Amino acid sequence: MTILASLRAFLGVRFALGLVVLVGILMGLTGAVASAHVPTTDGTSVIRQEGTLVRYRLELDYDTLTQVTGLGKLPVETGDAEHEAFLAQGREKVTPYVTERLVVEHDGVACAAKLDGTGIVKRQNFLYARLHLVYTCPSAASGQYTVRYGVFAESHAIGSDHMNVVDYVLGGVGGSDVFEGAHRELRVGERSAAAAGVPESPGAGFLSSMGRFVGLGLEHILLGLDHVLFLVLLLLGAQSWRGVIRLATAFTVAHSVTLALAVLGWVDIPGAVVEPLIAASIVYVAVETIVRGESRYRTVIVFAFGLLHGLGFAGALSFTDDFGGGLIGALLSFNVGIELGQVLVVLLVFPLLLLARRHSWSSRAHITAAAIVGVIGLFWFVERLLLTPAGAA
Repeated sequence: MTILASLRAFLGVRFALGLVVLVGILMGLTGAVASAHVPTTDGTSVIRQEGTLVRYRLELDYDTLTQVTGLGKLPVETGDAEHEAFLAQGREKVTPYVTERLVVEHDGVACAAKLDGTGIVKRQNFLYARLHLVYTCPSAASGQYTVRYGVFAESHAIGSDHMNVVDYVLGGVGGSDVFEGAHRELRVGERSAAAAGVPESPGAGFLSSMGRFVGLGLEHILLGLDHVLFLVLLLLGAQSWRGVIRLATAFTVAHSVTLALAVLGWVDIPGAVVEPLIAASIVYVAVETIVRGESRYRTVIVFAFGLLHGLGFAGALSFTDDFGGGLIGALLSFNVGIELGQVLVVLLVFPLLLLARRHSWSSRAHITAAAIVGVIGLFWFVERLLLTPAGAA
């Protein structure tokens, strides 16, 4: 063997070992994140004011609620009837936990709270506890309503990843909002601007809440590494900006359709089915990118896989069953956030790929990148097949 051949063999071994190490590091860094790119827990709130009464329908992750209230956790094989009975029997523990952490005020005066009933509901094969709360306020219906949401707060060892989508009608004002992170207070009514001491322009509350949904969509796609890597693979195979626009459009239309259908409750496919298929879509596109680049059928393939990713986007958080303008606005805003994230990824990555293609090493780098992403996708596929999502019934 010549010295040159020996050197090439040595470099080839080092390249292979480096690739293995890099894949291992990336899987370690991204495996847990991508397997759980949805909030730790989510839920919904439907708030309706009727005279001096405020009816509040709260839905929360069932297992988390029973654990933080001290009821414990039932076996996975427990049926729906047993889950419902277990929750009803634990009302003495559930009531103080919820009413102390979910406060409704009218003109600065707390409304008396009581738990009027319990039940369960399933969405995408996840089990939620449904709590019917009634708040009796001391004065007339007009005025300012304030809702302070402290359920599953960080101080209760749940973490700040809990989100709760709100659909409200209070004081004659209706809209949507989301309790998450540091935003855990909703103010609605005539005195909301006066109480803050600053004039509030019409529609400011609406714009603020819609901005939060845009932020959630943006955060979801950027932190959902499986979606990002799928986009990167599409960019690796694309040959021009025209191709990028065509593929991005197909992906956008497809995931927008299934996102809307899932949020509106017209399509309900368990995450245990959707998540492994999303990982499989990464593996497929990675292999295709390595073997033949951008095929003439890629637009159709991307559209089909976009339908899957839309169902994954819908799993980011639950929306209420009450179909209305607020829900449509929240859905559109969330989708806008996803599109902004997608555009950001394209504008950051594709120009760099075009620059790299001017160099002789770009072909090897192209194949290496696709191979790394494909291996990560395969790892996620196996992981998601073996692991049952938390909260799934």
